[in-house]
Amino acid sequence: MFRLKSLRLSNVRSVEQLELSIDPHGATALFGPSGVGKSGILDALPWCLWGDASATTVRRDGSTGPVEVTATIQIRETTIVATRRQTRSTAGTETTTAKLSIDGVRQPNVTAATLTRTMVELTGLTAKTFRGAFYMAQEQLTNLMVGTPATVQDTFEQLTGLDELSRTIDRMRDQCKEARIRAEALPGDPAHVQRTAIDADAARADTEDVRQHARSAAEKASQAHTVWKAADAHARRLQQRQLDARTSLEDVIAAEAVAAETDKALTTAKAAVHAAGADPARHPHRELRELQNWIDQWERLLVELTSHGSALKAETQAAATAHAAAAATRAAAAGIAINSLANRSDEAERAREHAQKRLIVAEKIDTRTSDVVTRLTEARTALARLNTSAVCCPTCQQPLRDAAAALDAIRIQLDGAESDAAHARRALSTARADAARTDRTAREIREEMTTAQTQLAKAEQTEDNARAVDIRRHDAAASLASVVTKITGRPVPPDPDRARQAALRVHARITEELTRTRRLLAVWESVHTAAEQARTASEELSRRRAKVLPSPDAAEVVDAVATADTAHSQLESLQAAAADAAADARGAEVAAMQLADIADDAATKWARKQQEMSRAEEARIARDLLIALRRDLLAEYCDTISAAATEIMQQLGGEHLGFHIDSSFIPQVVLSDGTTRATRQLSGGEKARAAVCAFIGIGRQLAGGGPPGMIFADEITAAQDEAFRREILAMLRALETPMIVVSHTADVLDIASHVIELQRPPMGTTQIAA
Repeated sequence: MFRLKSLRLSNVRSVEQLELSIDPHGATALFGPSGVGKSGILDALPWCLWGDASATTVRRDGSTGPVEVTATIQIRETTIVATRRQTRSTAGTETTTAKLSIDGVRQPNVTAATLTRTMVELTGLTAKTFRGAFYMAQEQLTNLMVGTPATVQDTFEQLTGLDELSRTIDRMRDQCKEARIRAEALPGDPAHVQRTAIDADAARADTEDVRQHARSAAEKASQAHTVWKAADAHARRLQQRQLDARTSLEDVIAAEAVAAETDKALTTAKAAVHAAGADPARHPHRELRELQNWIDQWERLLVELTSHGSALKAETQAAATAHAAAAATRAAAAGIAINSLANRSDEAERAREHAQKRLIVAEKIDTRTSDVVTRLTEARTALARLNTSAVCCPTCQQPLRDAAAALDAIRIQLDGAESDAAHARRALSTARADAARTDRTAREIREEMTTAQTQLAKAEQTEDNARAVDIRRHDAAASLASVVTKITGRPVPPDPDRARQAALRVHARITEELTRTRRLLAVWESVHTAAEQARTASEELSRRRAKVLPSPDAAEVVDAVATADTAHSQLESLQAAAADAAADARGAEVAAMQLADIADDAATKWARKQQEMSRAEEARIARDLLIALRRDLLAEYCDTISAAATEIMQQLGGEHLGFHIDSSFIPQVVLSDGTTRATRQLSGGEKARAAVCAFIGIGRQLAGGGPPGMIFADEITAAQDEAFRREILAMLRALETPMIVVSHTADVLDIASHVIELQRPPMGTTQIAA
């Protein structure tokens, strides 16, 4: 038993905020003028409970807040409170959430989808079957009673939910037709499939024969290639042996030429030794060692002479420089009168001290006169500020009778003191200038004295340096003379000039002897090098003579090359035959593949056509099954609805004893004499009676045989005559079934136990009238 107890709406259709209390046991009337939003309120219920797709446009125009509907319903003894809420993001995307309470217990993890699924489980209804079983719309009763059979069938199927099955059958009918046309349009012939398969098998057999011939030709070519490789390798080996023998002989000839050339070079080098006055028969190694020893000895002597000679030269130059510097400093110091500078320095120092004493005296006088001026100025200022009638002497504290005279006396003293102070300042300035001048003079004389002393000290130092350099020069000359004496064996005086001349003569003799020895060393080195080259060439000639190889017979080489050429010609011939056979095999394979593709294509087309024909047949069978199912369901529904409507009609009483509808979809009532009459032939009141009974029958069918629980009647008396409206209202009152009746006429107020009057101001929202 499904009963609505309350409904709360936010931003739904024309409603901004509205809460309705429903009488779950009586008749609640939603009363108000047309356009006030009554039907929109009813549409909110299936949207809340099942998310009814037909009510997706529930949002109030212009609203951006959340859409929310909360319904409190009762199913048998269970109270359910369901809320569905829809929010819109700034991007315009709608998001739906849900809440659910059962007997006051909040259910966890409820989403919009789980709310719909839970309501289907609790009520046994979907949104569509709920509308068919509980909703009584204004046009459905008229269509059911006076419509054509097609209209009655459409209304019947809409209420019972068979319209979806009918639409499915129509789609299946179109699919069957399309599948049949598609199958007939496809190519495919079993005879063509058989012919192409036979051709493909024959081509495969021919291809295998050609392949066998190609394999045989390839095998012969492979054998010929093996024979040619062996013959070619033998010929190449003989040719390589012949080439190696020729190369070894050529190497011997080249080695003989090199040996002859090195012998000639050795003879020439020995002749050069003889020309240099040496004995060519001597061993080169021993001569080279002796000559190198002499060269080393001469070079050491030259180094020693050069070192001592360079030292003497450097000291001689240093002595000349030192004596020139000493002469220059002596000349510079010759005009210096050091005693006169000392006397001038003493006089300047005494003048400076005298000026300093005068400066000290002047500073004391200036300080004293400044103090007097300051005291007199303070006294005059203080006396001018005092009351002349009570002025006392600052010393004896006796009253002064004539303060003005005292002030004049102080002024006179102050003038004298200021004059003395000015004279003292001038004297101080003069004393400071004299002190600065005498100080500057004394400083300049001291600096001149210091410069003169420095010059004299420098002159003495340069004289000492010159004497020290002369000593070092004589020492260097003695060392050089000692070296010359050691080399020549004759004593040499230690005079620098004579020692230098003797050293130069010895240096020239040693240099000449060193040059001659080096030339002789170069000659002996050429002899040594030529001897080594001759020995190496002789050894190489012996080695190459030992490595001379025997050459194969020329005729044997020619025969081997001819055999290899013949084998190569046979190989080329067999390879060409094998290539032709392979090309024939590839051509046969291509032809066989093409015929196989043709056969496969024919078989594929035929299989596809068979598959489409099978699908068309399956679609036809499915269509016929659905047609049979709909026919059986219609027959069953007609019987159960007729029985339920007849039961309701008999409970209400009257001259009509029953209601009947069958597959002809012509609704009829059964009269008391057993005859039937079509409902469209009845009066307005009789049509209303039959229509209500038929609707109740349909509701019981959808509700599983029981009463629907609550009826939702939407403007069912609109556009009807007076008799129809009276009979409909009488029927609803007689049913004693909980219901919600929507109407814009006041007729429904007669049967309502609870009235909700609605109003909607211009450009406003739906509200409950005050």
